[in-house]
Amino acid sequence: MRLLSFAVAALAVSLASPVYAQAWEEYTNREDHFTVNFPGEPKVETIAYKTEKGTSLPGHVYFARDARGGEYKLTVINYASAPGEEPTAIEEAAKVLRTKGEVKYDGVEHQNNMRSQRISLALPNGRFLLAEALMDRANHLFIMEADTPPKMPPPSQFQASLQVLDDNGIALRYKNPDSTERVR
Repeated sequence: MRLLSFAVAALAVSLASPVYAQAWEEYTNREDHFTVNFPGEPKVETIAYKTEKGTSLPGHVYFARDARGGEYKLTVINYASAPGEEPTAIEEAAKVLRTKGEVKYDGVEHQNNMRSQRISLALPNGRFLLAEALMDRANHLFIMEADTPPKMPPPSQFQASLQVLDDNGIALRYKNPDSTERVR
């Protein structure tokens, strides 16, 4: 009887697992200079991003959903045509992110020794948003957003997986936040 109970439980678990299991994949885009993990192939949308000064910049939004209802978005904006606006790009993006909900954490971070602003928000609909804005040294602003259901943390394989790439497709990492010297 005990063996039968175990077999029934094992069958139930094996049948239920595919509902929650989802393969996260490394997605690379050489045009926008990044690689990141997404829950499947993301949808891509071309956008015009407006800065606070009113400059319209080209960008792309990469978006995917996971099986548990999480929504993952990476927006990449090319600042090459507005080099004078780069110093305020992270703060402008962070300001917009802060309007989406109640800020729970807001701090300066460094991803691969590139300055970023990480913000955690409780959203009005009970969901949770983990966001980060990062500016590379090649005129690209990256805005990551992981919007997850209540009481479910965003998978670390999204936010921690962002790698900014150089023109040759090699991940950028600097010696320290103030350095232009790269390390491997």
